[in-house]
Formats: sequence, C-alpha cells, structure tokens
Amino acid sequence: MDSLESTRANGSGMTPGLMPQTPFIHDPGNGPRVRDARAFISSPFAQPPALDDPLCAEFAQEEVLEMLMSILPEEVAYILWYNKSRSTSRVCPACQRLYRLGDVLADHLAGQQHFQGMESSPKLRREQTLSGLCSSMCFIMASYSYPSAIKPAWGHTAEELDDYTWALLNGRPESTTGDVGLTLLMRMTRLPDLGLARLCLGLDTEDMEDLYST
Repeated sequence: MDSLESTRANGSGMTPGLMPQTPFIHDPGNGPRVRDARAFISSPFAQPPALDDPLCAEFAQEEVLEMLMSILPEEVAYILWYNKSRSTSRVCPACQRLYRLGDVLADHLAGQQHFQGMESSPKLRREQTLSGLCSSMCFIMASYSYPSAIKPAWGHTAEELDDYTWALLNGRPESTTGDVGLTLLMRMTRLPDLGLARLCLGLDTEDMEDLYST
C-alpha cells in the first residue's frame, strides 16, 4: 500500500511492515460495528466534531473526554464522547453499531419482537440523539438495572421524567445484573451536561447553567 492512510482505509489497522491488527470496524451482516472506539475516532471513518454547534463543540473538548474516562469504562467513555460531539454520526454504546441519525436500521435478530411497540415510537430517534443507543433492545440492556424505568425513561430527559422515575434512577439499582457502565451512561444522558458538573466539579444543579454560560 502507498501510505499510512491507505492502510487505514479498510478499517483493518494495518501499517506497512507490521503484522495486521484486528479490524476496528466489522459487519456481522446487519450493519457495521465498531470494535475499537479509540482507533475508530482517529480514523477517516469518524465524523468530525460539529464545532458549529455550540453544544457539540462544548463536548468535543479533550477535558470532557478526560472527565468521562474518570467515570466510565474507557470504551464507553470514548463512545459517549463521540456521540455527544458529532451532529449525526452515532456509535451505539450497547452493540457498537455505527449509524447516522435517520438511518433505517436492521433488526439485531431475525424475527425480533419489539418491546411493546418501542421501536416504532418517535422516541427512538430522540433516544438515538440523546444517548446513541440504537434500538429498544439496546436501551433495555442499558436500563436493565432499573426495569421499572425502562418505558418512562425511553427517549426522555430528566426534565421530562416524573419525580418517581427520576428518584428511581438516582436510587439503588433494582437489579444488580445490569452492565454498570451502560447503566451509568443511560442515567447520565438524561441530563444536558451528562451530570459532569456535579460528578466532577461538585456543583449543585443550580450552578450548572452558570458554568456553561461562561
């Protein structure tokens, strides 16, 4: 191959004179998946940060990534950082599907039964925008520790949730079998700043608006 860029073009991670590495993008047959979020973000396949969008530009700062990595598992932190700083490109934190907002996505399984009509709900697009979780199945995976909150939290922000559901999400998990990183991501993405002001800076809710308006 002629250049480093040409070796990356197939998502293989190969470099001249080196043994081929595991591809960071693969397709199991129902859409591309990202195997290595860090390698993907550094590749030509990744959408650049939407710096013309003030909120995306805020999230695109390296300091935000560092804060996320202090809270979440590394792979989940990179995916969340990517999703919140890009305008339309998303990587699902649960199944690692690579897609764009508005794409019609294949089911994960043939003959898959959708959870109480969630997949056809307009809240699907809203949830993809908020968290990057691409389907009702992936949202259920991320919400497994709080089964009572699955339907009311689907596609909703903290401001839109009733007091009972929000208190539930801020309390002890109903089940201890859920993935801790995905559960925290689901909870964080209900908040416009992901709760970073409180988690990392010790600010109360009323201080957050002042922080992001400066």
